[in-house]
Amino acid sequence: MKTVKTLFATLVLFLVMGVSAQSQTKMKSPYPVFSISPVGGVAFPIGTFGDNFKTGPSFGLDLSYRVNKEVGFYAKFGYNIFSNKVTDLPKANYMEYTAGPRYFFTAKNLKSSIFVEAGVGGYTLTQDAYTLTSSGVSTTIPEVSSTDFGINAGIGATLNLGKTVDLIIKLKYHNVLTEGGSTSFISPLVGIDIRL
Repeated sequence: MKTVKTLFATLVLFLVMGVSAQSQTKMKSPYPVFSISPVGGVAFPIGTFGDNFKTGPSFGLDLSYRVNKEVGFYAKFGYNIFSNKVTDLPKANYMEYTAGPRYFFTAKNLKSSIFVEAGVGGYTLTQDAYTLTSSGVSTTIPEVSSTDFGINAGIGATLNLGKTVDLIIKLKYHNVLTEGGSTSFISPLVGIDIRL
């Protein structure tokens, strides 16, 4: 009888210790997650901007902070180059530094997701000085360097490639509010999202 009581007490002790240990080892949440994404693609000027400039390369760096499975924030530093449609005129370069929220649509058993994002920030236009000659008269147009407020919105997807790496694809619409109007362009981008 004494052996049965000792076995019973030992069993109860193991059960209590097991329950206690289980309650203290909770699943650690994978969030928040910080990631960095080098991206590249093309930029298509549209509207009046598209009348004067051609499609050009676009590249940049996205920094992302994902709070939970659905909500995140991003900051982007980008550079867009637009060649002039008149061959002897200089190209226009837009440097972008924007930030905003990102919302993910996820499925329970998938590591990949679709997202929408919107951002606000600054766009700096630079264009070299050039000279126009008409009827024997030369006019020098000075170098342009101006920073304007802009907004952007887009849709994208992350496709899981491994434990810490995703492929990121997105399509963004940019609208830069310039004096007397606005400048718009669309940029499809592809990159590698590296979780840190």
